[in-house]
Amino acid sequence: MKNTLLLLLIFFLAKPVFSQKVITKTLPLTAGQAVHLNLKFGDNIKVRYWDKATVSVQITVTINNNKLNDALRVETGSTDQTISVTTDFDKELIKQGKAEDCPGSKSTWQTRSNGESYSVCSTIQYEVFLPHKAALQVETINANIDIQGAMGPVSAKSISGYVDVSWPGSKGANVAMKTITGEAYSDLSIQFADKRPKNPIVGYLLEGTLLSGGPQVRLESISNNVFLRKEK
Repeated sequence: MKNTLLLLLIFFLAKPVFSQKVITKTLPLTAGQAVHLNLKFGDNIKVRYWDKATVSVQITVTINNNKLNDALRVETGSTDQTISVTTDFDKELIKQGKAEDCPGSKSTWQTRSNGESYSVCSTIQYEVFLPHKAALQVETINANIDIQGAMGPVSAKSISGYVDVSWPGSKGANVAMKTITGEAYSDLSIQFADKRPKNPIVGYLLEGTLLSGGPQVRLESISNNVFLRKEK
């Protein structure tokens, strides 16, 4: 019995141990700077607001069952007008992805080029905090975007994920909601310039004002829904 336990212990110790990766970026934000987030790949982008004069981005990464977590590249930048956080896959590291890394995964995608093929499966979660009145621009290819607590300008776009934003019912805004194959919903008293087309051929854009207008709130999803909800 002791020999069996010893063999099992040696077996598990000999196997490489992989765990998810957590990346945290904290950037100071000065008055007049906007926040630009280009988070290409992911599952969910959660944005919340706080009283600090900093922007915090925490990314939880699992790529190919934690074997390729270093393949997510994160870059930050700052100018007088903006601070930016950009993420993308490292084009060389990601080529190491193997089909056996992703058994039974529903979110696997495969790429073949120049006679090479590789498989990628990932779970990438973003949690963002920024000052209440900061102007925000966030875009992604496939992540859902969830924004609560905004009081300043918001521009949020996802290609295949939904966009869900809450806004105070007592605060004015200039609103634009656009989707190609999804639907646009709001429970706020927005005065839209045009009604939603009954049978749009290629999506539709709704523009209007809440109360007497205010910060620009522009929400867009190509193939999913957009929501602008009254903040609770």
